[in-house]
Amino acid sequence: MRCDLIQCLKLFEKSKDSVDAGTELYVYSLLGEKVKTKLDLGAHVCTNGRFLNASCFLAVPIFGYGGKSYLSDILIQATRDFKASIFLAFSGHYRQAMQVLRCAFENIISGVYFQSDLVSLTRKNAKTEDFSRLERRFNDWKKSGRANIRKSIEVLRRIDFLSMDEEKDWRELYSSLSRFVHTPEEFITYVEHGGEFKLKGDFVCAACTYFNEEQIIEWSDCFQSVFLVLLKTVAEFHPEAFNTESGRLVISKCIEPQLREFGDKIKVSGKIRKILSLVQSPK
Repeated sequence: MRCDLIQCLKLFEKSKDSVDAGTELYVYSLLGEKVKTKLDLGAHVCTNGRFLNASCFLAVPIFGYGGKSYLSDILIQATRDFKASIFLAFSGHYRQAMQVLRCAFENIISGVYFQSDLVSLTRKNAKTEDFSRLERRFNDWKKSGRANIRKSIEVLRRIDFLSMDEEKDWRELYSSLSRFVHTPEEFITYVEHGGEFKLKGDFVCAACTYFNEEQIIEWSDCFQSVFLVLLKTVAEFHPEAFNTESGRLVISKCIEPQLREFGDKIKVSGKIRKILSLVQSPK
């Protein structure tokens, strides 16, 4: 991390061009200082850290179900994607943080699609070959990674997993995340330089990352929306996870304190409260 042979990987370096730019760990530490002086940023930094913890605490008991749930492996991967997205955003890689967030969203949607079919077959007391076909489809998806997410969202609305308003919200969220994958142009970003604001493109080192509050907030809103998707998924298919020791921690330590402190700053706070009202709260 301090290698003189690879200048761009000196992760602790401050940019000579701007106080708000540098390499990754410098920008990461800079964010920490910004949170201390502007507590509203905590709604987009501390809250997302708590939601990452919540994802982990919910994924672990479901992982124990193994082949009994198609969400078992998917929620673990989504949690890892959440963590990667946080690291990227906090170190100044906002576009890439959105890209990883889209991966989490896509995988959760695909997991819901297959889990819905599994639940449907179970309710119908379907034949063994029907379950085998579903298993082959799921394994093919895991190998190819190809799925029509917009079509899957439409199907989830048809089977009443989503309301029409939720379908619209999820489509808009997916469109927002896709914008960061299919457009090569980075944000036009202004940072303070010599007492005036200049374009990031004026920097000598193109590999520098930078702190930008607007982009942190935009990413945060998307992050919390994808977390809502995960929370709804668990509440729908594995509500018993909330009654485990780790599930109770999710409510009492990870989510409710954040909603009390930053509820007005979290765009999906009302929807999170609605989901929590449907699962057993700790006594």
